[in-house]
Amino acid sequence: MPRIHVTVILTLTALAGFLTSVVLLHSGMSWMWLRYPLAISLAYGVFLLLLWLWLRLQRGIPDIELVDIHLGDLDLSSYTSTSSGHSTNFGGGGNFSGGGAGGSWGRSTSASGSGSSSHGFFPDLDLEEGWLIVLAILALLGALIATLYVVYIAPALLAEILVDGALVAGLYKRVKHSRERHWLRGAVRQTVLPAVLVILFFTVAGVALQKAVPGAQTMVQAWQMHQRHSDTNE
Repeated sequence: MPRIHVTVILTLTALAGFLTSVVLLHSGMSWMWLRYPLAISLAYGVFLLLLWLWLRLQRGIPDIELVDIHLGDLDLSSYTSTSSGHSTNFGGGGNFSGGGAGGSWGRSTSASGSGSSSHGFFPDLDLEEGWLIVLAILALLGALIATLYVVYIAPALLAEILVDGALVAGLYKRVKHSRERHWLRGAVRQTVLPAVLVILFFTVAGVALQKAVPGAQTMVQAWQMHQRHSDTNE
């Protein structure tokens, strides 16, 4: 059940990113556009570590009986081209909303104004607050699609790192013309694009929310402040 395995791995990855975002927030990094990409980058490292642990567990389970597979009938070249096809047909991560309060990095001195970011790093956008909120939501949906794509390619992803890990371990010595590949190469090749897109989408969402609700430090806080502002206008 590879998709269930990858779903569990991604859940733990999202938890690692969330906790990283919380730690960064309490350390004083209140800028969402900077905190979220850093948290997701670290979470991607955790994701690769979890794949390594999964591979170690598969090697340690005797029921797999890798050595007893009829390796003469295994066409690695055909398998490699099939798995590669999944990685090139990418269509489009998690929600690290952070938590807590406090901090000094880039904290807004006022929640009023034209909606520009308090740190002044980004130029003013000629967009209404509502459109910025919509942009943030669309960016988060894009991040979700990128994450679901990794679940979709789970069978090819886990099969490739399992085969590559077995080759490195010398379990497939009977396979003719087999080329040893480190499992990490295939894992990164199939997942780095979704990871980069998740980082970009969360950066866009952070920038949009920072400009729409300058006083917010987390996505939840931005939404709550936006709702209060909407209720006040009504």
